[in-house]
Amino acid sequence: MEQILNPAEQPWWGPFDFGMDETRLWRLGSLELWVSRFSSEVRVTSRGLSQEDEGPLCAGELVALPDPTDHEDLAVVRYGVRESDKRLQIMPATADRAVVVKSEKTFIVPPGGAISAFVSSPLWVRVDLDDPVRPMYAQPTNRPSDTWFGPSTIEGELCYAIRTSVRFNLENLPVRPHRAISVVRILNHGTTPLPLERLRIPLPLLSLFAGNNGRVWTEAITLERNQDDNLADIKLGHAAPTEAGPCTLIAPPRATMDKRDPIRTFTGLLGLRKSKEGYERIAE
Repeated sequence: MEQILNPAEQPWWGPFDFGMDETRLWRLGSLELWVSRFSSEVRVTSRGLSQEDEGPLCAGELVALPDPTDHEDLAVVRYGVRESDKRLQIMPATADRAVVVKSEKTFIVPPGGAISAFVSSPLWVRVDLDDPVRPMYAQPTNRPSDTWFGPSTIEGELCYAIRTSVRFNLENLPVRPHRAISVVRILNHGTTPLPLERLRIPLPLLSLFAGNNGRVWTEAITLERNQDDNLADIKLGHAAPTEAGPCTLIAPPRATMDKRDPIRTFTGLLGLRKSKEGYERIAE
C-alpha cells in the first residue's frame, strides 16, 4: 500500500536498494515514475499526469509493475546493468536550461528601490547507478513550455517558460518538495522605474539545498541595475539563502560558469551583464 510522504520528515530522494524483480514508485507533481530492477536490467516507466489526476506525494513505495494495457500513455526506457548494481540513486536536479519567469502581474521597482522575491521552478528527477555514481535517466516533475529569450531569432537562447505569481512573502508560498525556491534580489540603482515582466533565472548554474521543513532551495540571485536600461549585473550566492534557515547541500550545479561567454544584451527585457570573469558569486 502506498504511504503518504511527509517531506518535512522524509525526503523523496537518496539511495534506494532494490531486490530482484522489485518495482518502486515515485509520484512527484505531474510525474509518475516506476523504477524496476531485474536480473541485468533497470527499467524506468513514466507518465505525465494532469493537474486533476495528481495524487499524494509518494517516494520509493514497493508496487507492482504497471500493466501497459491499463495505461496507454506509459513511456518505458530500459538500461542494461550489471547484476551487482542493486542500489540506485534517485536525486533532484535543476532544469537543464535557464528558466524565464513570466509574472502574471507586472511589478515595478522604483528608482533606488530593492525587493526580494520568491520564485519556484519544477525539479528534475535523476535515476543514477550508485557506487560509483553513473547517470542514466532524468525527467522533469512538471515539463515547462519552451520559449526564446533574446532580441532576435539569431541572438539569444532557448529557455523554459514558467508563468507564476511572484511571491514576496515566504509564508504565501506552499511547500512543494518537487519544486525549488530561488530568492531573487533586485536592486534598481537607475533613475527611472524598472518594470519587471520576465526574469531569466540561470538554473543550470545553481545548486540545490534541502531545508528542515521540506522545501528545496537554490542559491540566491542578485540583479543590480546600474543604468537606465534593460541590463543587470548578476551575482550568485555561495550557499543557501538566509531565508531558508539551516540547509544541506543535496545537488551541485549542472553546469559551470563559462568565462568565455560574450556579454548578452536583451532589448526590452531584463538581461544580464557579465564581467570579463563571468558571473560573480557573492556570499550570503
